[in-house]
Amino acid sequence: MTAPRSAPSPSLAQSLHFWARNASNESALLRTSLAVGLFDALPVEGEGAPVTAEQLAAKVGASVRGVRSLVELLVCLGLVRMDDARGLVLARPVAAFLRDAAFRERLQEAAGWWGAIGRLEEAVKTGERLGQDGCRDVLGYYERLFLGPVPAPSPEAEDFFDRFARGAARTWLLVTVGRLGLLEQLATGPQDEAALRAATGASERGLRTVLEVLAHLGLTRTEGTTSSFTDEARQVLDGKALPYLLRSFSVSAQYWEALERLEETVRHERFILDLKDPEVSRRFYADNSNQITAVFASHFQLSRRAAATLAQVRPLAGAKVLDIGTGSGVWGVAFARTEPTAHVTYFDQEVVLEQARRNVEQLKALGQARFWPGNLFTQDFGEAAYDFIILPQVLNVLRPESLPDMFRRVARALKPDGILVIAEYVLNERRDGPLDHLYFGFRRFLTNEGDLLSHSEYARLLADVGLASTVCLPLPTQELLLAARAGVPLPERLAPPPRTERSAA
Repeated sequence: MTAPRSAPSPSLAQSLHFWARNASNESALLRTSLAVGLFDALPVEGEGAPVTAEQLAAKVGASVRGVRSLVELLVCLGLVRMDDARGLVLARPVAAFLRDAAFRERLQEAAGWWGAIGRLEEAVKTGERLGQDGCRDVLGYYERLFLGPVPAPSPEAEDFFDRFARGAARTWLLVTVGRLGLLEQLATGPQDEAALRAATGASERGLRTVLEVLAHLGLTRTEGTTSSFTDEARQVLDGKALPYLLRSFSVSAQYWEALERLEETVRHERFILDLKDPEVSRRFYADNSNQITAVFASHFQLSRRAAATLAQVRPLAGAKVLDIGTGSGVWGVAFARTEPTAHVTYFDQEVVLEQARRNVEQLKALGQARFWPGNLFTQDFGEAAYDFIILPQVLNVLRPESLPDMFRRVARALKPDGILVIAEYVLNERRDGPLDHLYFGFRRFLTNEGDLLSHSEYARLLADVGLASTVCLPLPTQELLLAARAGVPLPERLAPPPRTERSAA
């Protein structure tokens, strides 16, 4: 009998992408699910009647929205099972290893290290234990976590522990070596340890520890006292890839305290990183403006394809376009570049429009542009003024109760034959995938922003404001949701990729 094939190991590029974006989210998800008692409150598969998310929230003393933000991800990861009536049970293999007292103790011990991990940079520089009584040997913890033996009752348990503890530790290690400039030093070629210590300010023990863990992760190798990238790491981090990766880790670092205190948010909806606070929001998005622009090129291909798709059913010549929550400006400028007679209004916070203006100018579309600073949550966008209104990943910042008002203001601003263009992460109808979408939605909950919805959930809300016709078309990495009044033609399929996108592929 042939043995079953194991899943292929992810490539280093895939791993780095996950560590930069979602590893710390996953660790916080599992740690918080354990802390609020969610795993213990769920009936075990085959041993009890399924419970709803509402019943589960009542059992653990948490908000329903908070429990949903955890459970939908746990279902997608296969740790919790959901039936067609949305009843929930704990998967039997998970229940088995969580009943192991020694393994449970190991999880509890790892959960207490989150805050100390955030001081890894200090530990690397000093090489010393941290805390008033020197009780936190952060470097020693990393050595045990990555380089020591693996005491687990089963492979499934060890995989759970890896996600629970090492995921966040990988993310913060790469945040730290990025801040120290270690990866940039190694990108120039092989480096002697003494030179690396001088360039980064690392202690002898601190540098040795991070290099050993980076080697364990497949990023570096050391021969004698000289360290360098592995061949695979050098290929992955070639050119602009390393600066982009470092910016991605920098963005993830901004969520660290909020993830550490996620239990408070799940129980009480007390938001540690509250992006509904105007000053917090302004500072957060100003810090992220470079990151938004860094993905401009790839999103420009998506937005150009969307513009070409709409041009199949509606001429863009002379069109008036409103790009609400424009961010980098990438969606509006795609319409301007597709049709030189289109006029595009870019709406966002003033601090964001500063960067959008530079991007629009660089693409020589400034003559077709108007920049409109304002508040997304309260702005009156006018009446019957626009042929196209774009909401580019904007709805996910709105709380669910705010969506009806947003759609009312947008529908009012559309011309009778206008089309609403929504670029968004749209969940499947079971709300248990795709995984990357759910992690994105998890961060939106974490920061007091909005929920991701399925196509049918959006369609019901849009029908309530007269936009009764909708289609949902898959773009790479996200979805294109189009809405209009009854009788207005909508495209049924995407246009082919732009020529530059096909040649790049």
